[in-house]
Amino acid sequence: MENRFCLQMVSCGDGCCGNGGTDNVYSTEETVCGKWIDGKPIYRKVISGTLAVENGNKHTFANVSDLKIDKVINLYGNLIDKNNLFQVALSASINRPEGMYAAVNMYYGMEAGNIYYSFLNNKGDYSGCAANVIIEYTKK
Repeated sequence: MENRFCLQMVSCGDGCCGNGGTDNVYSTEETVCGKWIDGKPIYRKVISGTLAVENGNKHTFANVSDLKIDKVINLYGNLIDKNNLFQVALSASINRPEGMYAAVNMYYGMEAGNIYYSFLNNKGDYSGCAANVIIEYTKK
């Protein structure tokens, strides 16, 4: 007699922010991806753009005031240097033996509704490179 196997389907959570769901979608469209501790829905949106060419302390990556953000739950992303040698997770820094090589730190400014970043780029490899930023938030 040959072996028989049964499969049972179980719910794996709501799919956002590490909750183990199967519907963990990343899109340039606003997507509901979970529920915050106060019961409000958590939204996720991927925003693509480019970093500035020069170093600086307050560059604007994107204006997201149209999203009506109440609380930023998570702000992260990735970029690839212009030589296609390194991928960097935002917010992050790259250290090499000769010192700080590059750093990008992002934050959300509530007053203007902008995602800002500070940028250190010693060798120029990240000047003007493409970046994808993922913002997860609740609404007002």
